[in-house]
Amino acid sequence: MTEKPQPGAPALEKGLDLLESLAGASRGLSQKQLAERVGRSVSEIFRMLVALERRGYVARDPATGEYTLTLKLFRIASQFPPTERLLKAALPVMEQLASRVQLSCHLTVLHGEQFMVIARIEPEWLMGWSVKVGAVFPLTQQYASAKVLAAFQLEGRREELAQVIATNDRISPKKALAALDRISAEGGNFSNDDGYTRILAYSCPIIEASGRAVAAMTVPLVKQEQIPAAEASTIAAELRSAARIVSEKIGGVA
Repeated sequence: MTEKPQPGAPALEKGLDLLESLAGASRGLSQKQLAERVGRSVSEIFRMLVALERRGYVARDPATGEYTLTLKLFRIASQFPPTERLLKAALPVMEQLASRVQLSCHLTVLHGEQFMVIARIEPEWLMGWSVKVGAVFPLTQQYASAKVLAAFQLEGRREELAQVIATNDRISPKKALAALDRISAEGGNFSNDDGYTRILAYSCPIIEASGRAVAAMTVPLVKQEQIPAAEASTIAAELRSAARIVSEKIGGVA
């Protein structure tokens, strides 16, 4: 039996193509570059860019004419009930954690085959290391958050993400899965001797009722050399406790 053709929405498709192209770019793009990326002419995308700029989804640099995404899409996503609920539960706990360990902490969630920072708390301290809210990073063993988010997923999704990590790190899927197994067995990422990690950081999952991680709570460490065992143990214990509290707040399991 022949399937009925699905109704199309060319204008919407065009706008989504532009937004997705800008989201995947590391810098601003000109109209010509955008047109090439979405396979359309400059005249075809001009009116759509004007509309997106008027609605606040993109911004145009008056000096270069290049377009970049604004944070409007992120703000809309933050208002989505599950995300809003997660942030409401996590932010007070993160503030306490940052105060206790005197280090910044941030919250990340999966974003397709990447992960995104959705919240950040800074301690009352003169120096530190932190990431920008809204920043998106690839799934790779270079990042503690990526490993934790991938390790604490349900089986099918876990294998998919292990494959993404394997491709990004140019290792075998078997090796990627073995690394995730170690992290899940430890309840988080508390080791950085895998030869891949870029920034020394500890990370724990925020677990929902199904048993999967909806987020990762991460503490980047200022020191990139070996830190004293007692200090490392304290930071790890505080982070584990904070992640467990947030998991319980959203009705999940520790």
